[in-house]
Amino acid sequence: MTRDYILNQGFADERKRLAGMESLWDPGSQALLDELGIGGGWRCLEVGAGGGSMVQWMADRGASVLAIDIDTRFVDSLASDAIEVRRVDLRTDPLPQDEFDLVHSRLVLEHLSDRRQILDRLAATLRPGGWMVIEDYDWTCFGFEGESPGFSDIAEVILGFMAKAGFERDYGRRVVADIEAAGLTDVRGEGRARLIGPSSPGFDFFRLTFESLRGAIVDAGLLSAEEADAAAEQFNEDVRLLTPLMMAGIGRRA
Repeated sequence: MTRDYILNQGFADERKRLAGMESLWDPGSQALLDELGIGGGWRCLEVGAGGGSMVQWMADRGASVLAIDIDTRFVDSLASDAIEVRRVDLRTDPLPQDEFDLVHSRLVLEHLSDRRQILDRLAATLRPGGWMVIEDYDWTCFGFEGESPGFSDIAEVILGFMAKAGFERDYGRRVVADIEAAGLTDVRGEGRARLIGPSSPGFDFFRLTFESLRGAIVDAGLLSAEEADAAAEQFNEDVRLLTPLMMAGIGRRA
């Protein structure tokens, strides 16, 4: 979402990577928003619109949606009477005030070092009574069944590399407290994780996230080319992967 966002949105397989994430997490995200009653007449802000699946789903529910991202290449085509698309840098660009019935963000704030201040800014975009749903990972449980010796060390290298750009691997465990600190009420949280195999479309999200970072990690001297090849091969084996815990923090503006 920001200029120093570590994942390259120009990566050749970026749309496929995002599709894997959507197939894995959209059903749970949609269930959360259904519980809040999203529907006709709602004005929604989708933060980090990505591939646009949640934007289109909101519009199909009868909501009007403002979709924002630092790179809107995958959502520009969705613009319609119900969907407005804007390029926005969350750190510096102005945001609407007191406008939305729902603000939803998934796998965005964990990448931003000034996430706490950005969350305050997002809270201010809500109308009184409006809901915020922020979803981010806690990577504590991530791993492969029977993973090869040393692969967990490589995963630590990857997460450490991302952390240098402001990524917080365990932000999911703090998102509820941050929503509460932003002054929202009726605050609650829940988490979900899945055990998936190579035939699951969601598996591509993790495989292609590694591929998008692979060259930069080798160039930084954090992995040798041989170690990177070995890590890539892990994704080609017939093993299951335990995803990070996707935590959702939910709160309402009084």
